[in-house]
Amino acid sequence: METRKYHTNHAIGQIVQFAQDGEYFFNKGIKYYRRRELYKAKKYFERAIQFDSKEPVFLCQLAVVLAELGEFDASNTILLEIVEKLEPEMYECYSFLANNCAYLGLFQEAKKYAKQYLNFAPDGEFNEDIEDLLELLSIETSEFEGLYSHEDELIVKQETARELLENGKLKEASIMLQKLVKEYPEFWSAHNNLSLAHFYLGNVSKAIKIVQDVLKKNEGNLHALCNLAVYYHYLGREKEVAHIVKQLQVVYPIDMDHRSKLGITFALLGQYENSFKWLRWLQKFGYEGDGAFYYWLSVSAYYTDRKQLAVEMWQKVIKFNPEKKGAEPWLKVQSHEHKGNTIYQSLIQQFKETDSEEKKLLILFLLRESGNIKLLEEVNLIVMTNHESDIIKDFTNLMLNKLADKSGKIHLRLTEGLHVIEALSEQCTSSQELEHKFYMLWFRILINALHLPISLKNSHAWSAAIEYCCLKAEDYHITQKEIAEKYTISSSTLRKYIHYVTELV
Repeated sequence: METRKYHTNHAIGQIVQFAQDGEYFFNKGIKYYRRRELYKAKKYFERAIQFDSKEPVFLCQLAVVLAELGEFDASNTILLEIVEKLEPEMYECYSFLANNCAYLGLFQEAKKYAKQYLNFAPDGEFNEDIEDLLELLSIETSEFEGLYSHEDELIVKQETARELLENGKLKEASIMLQKLVKEYPEFWSAHNNLSLAHFYLGNVSKAIKIVQDVLKKNEGNLHALCNLAVYYHYLGREKEVAHIVKQLQVVYPIDMDHRSKLGITFALLGQYENSFKWLRWLQKFGYEGDGAFYYWLSVSAYYTDRKQLAVEMWQKVIKFNPEKKGAEPWLKVQSHEHKGNTIYQSLIQQFKETDSEEKKLLILFLLRESGNIKLLEEVNLIVMTNHESDIIKDFTNLMLNKLADKSGKIHLRLTEGLHVIEALSEQCTSSQELEHKFYMLWFRILINALHLPISLKNSHAWSAAIEYCCLKAEDYHITQKEIAEKYTISSSTLRKYIHYVTELV
């Protein structure tokens, strides 16, 4: 009897194993695709690909579904892999690429793939559709040929910057995004990403300023509003956070990615019920997020007492990032925020120990850049207790007023000196270590020039001279012409201010 039971179970196991191969999941996907249940179709095509990741038919069908879900970039990545590596003669991929690029506004790319399709498959199934697309593209681009090539370039640059940001190459991302927002001042996505780059680099006040500017010019921008809430939460400014949360609670985005952004933002703010509502809804309706999506769904499930679901979702996180195994966030005692505060406490300790006024001015500026008013107030108590010099007292008050957005009676020349630092910060493309050397040099000049009859108003000229002198001292190969062009001043003006720097250092 037991032997028979074993053979029966073994046979069933073989049947199930045989049935659930790539073909099985592919056919399930086709079934859901025909019913227009696209998220389920996507899920089954992805399961099919797990069995055979090199099967071009499986991959092509997934690319079609991704395009219909609006995930055009992901669709294009798969289609290019097919024609470039797996099945060069699967010519229909070129027609799908052409349509995807047209939807993305990449009209030059769309024309290229459309022509390739007609060339490779002159009697192809999609010939008529592609000819119609080419005709439409020729009408659209005849008048605005140059504009569309710029749009293609813009999207490529934005994608490159986003990848740099995700890979932790923050300075490179910041430089690229700064150029983008100068060229395209209403490209809000680039502004929001630039804000994030500054936040990750520790320039919190600059990050806040950027998103506030976006919200003034593009009221209701969801990404900017979410980012601002997170920045205020990081700084402990919970009144401002509560005000934004009230706005976010009545937002009902149509776009799936916007819903994901909203859910993740609520999780970052500790608003776990709101977070769970959005992220779980997306997951139930077949939204296939990335590792970050499942990370925050897992966290919000855990902190809303859905422990089993939290564990299940964490398994999905591990699939994206195997190194996360055993690193569940609720097991960690020390938070990232505490670690960040430790760094700033170290700055306060350095402030107490140093006798260098320029170093104290630098620390005050860095604390202001962190955006944490409590730490600056702590330093202010030290300043008052230790009977610091007038310049340290005045600069501390200036930093506090700037951070609290208050006006006060402040030394005019110190305010002009701050404008020089801000110009340096705006233009600097060097490492953080070198950037701090620029600041130290300027603070030394400022201390020496404070009571002399030398104008400090030309912030760009002073900044250019500081950068040039510092780079030369560090043995960088740089010309006066290059620096003058960077700061949009004349070479003669630069020479004049270099002379001031060398005299005052």
